[in-house]
Amino acid sequence: MRSSLAVLVLLAACGKRDEPEQKREPNPPRRVIEPLPTQGVRALPPHAIRADGVGPFKLGEPAARLLDQLPSGPRITQFMLPIAQRDILRAEDDAILIGAEPQGKATFVAVLRPEIARTEGGIHVGSSRQELMKSLGGPLDDPDRAQDPRIVIPSGLKNLHCLIENGEITAMVIASEERSKEVIGETACTRPKGDRDLQKLGACLTGAGEIVRYTSDEIQVYAKDTDKLLDRKPVPDLVFAAAVRNPSDGRDDIVTVARTIDSQIKMWSVAVFRIVDNKLMKIVPDTPVFTLTAINARWIGVDLRDVDIYVEVTGRGDTIEVGGLLTAREGDKIRDIVVIPPKPVSRKRTKAPGQDAGTTEARSPGTERAPR
Repeated sequence: MRSSLAVLVLLAACGKRDEPEQKREPNPPRRVIEPLPTQGVRALPPHAIRADGVGPFKLGEPAARLLDQLPSGPRITQFMLPIAQRDILRAEDDAILIGAEPQGKATFVAVLRPEIARTEGGIHVGSSRQELMKSLGGPLDDPDRAQDPRIVIPSGLKNLHCLIENGEITAMVIASEERSKEVIGETACTRPKGDRDLQKLGACLTGAGEIVRYTSDEIQVYAKDTDKLLDRKPVPDLVFAAAVRNPSDGRDDIVTVARTIDSQIKMWSVAVFRIVDNKLMKIVPDTPVFTLTAINARWIGVDLRDVDIYVEVTGRGDTIEVGGLLTAREGDKIRDIVVIPPKPVSRKRTKAPGQDAGTTEARSPGTERAPR
């Protein structure tokens, strides 16, 4: 029995010896995945609205650097109109627009959609006017500056322009502010309280203080705290009137903004009035400042009826600078918004009662000299 088992073991060993030796496959090379190049962590909405910009989109930044903040690659268009030429960078599915000088730096950042950005106090597109006032204070009180009543500049964030429609914010624009504050000296009076919603202004046209009311075709001046009408002047197609301080004597001028419209053209013009010998005198005649045509509107892909301008005026000594915001709509939504660079309009000085020589002497209506 033992001999038989030994024979079997020997045969098995001989069989294995006769089998060809199997070759082992070499280990496969280790796969190394190179990391993708990173551009840093991108800020996600809601972005913070601050005085220097919105989220990562900062005023004064070169457009090329801002393009790196856009997650879906460059999205830049040229907004080319005679009154405003800007490169527009579109971010967050067109909810944020960054305006830059052609191949230059960012001059404004606009927010067009709710919840995409908000202030520290939670104010965003869609917030009510009352919420804006509660969070950032009442409208900026600047005697040198006035704007379309549909714009609210809160005193708590002086370079934020909020467009208000039906009591709600429809757009928010943070814009560069390069305003050299001139010393006005003693003012003629403290402006009486007005009410923009009622088209009622407080003004210091004389040392006593007055109330200015306006309609779509006329301005009226009343004595303070009375219903006594001092004077009235027709202003056809009036959009709004505003009091702007004149540094020559600390009194206010009344600046009127009118708009004429037909199927092929929209034109905005300004005029300036002040009180001379207890009468309203037009010291700057109607002066066209912005003109848009149907052809201009087609350049940016909209109809003329869908383009509007929210005018802002700022007193600068012998001139009044006229700028504002231009909007283009698709349906009931703002598609584009652009800050219009200000242009100067000469403000002729007149000789106020009791003022020494050195300023242009006031003349009776109809004999005014042309503005300088």
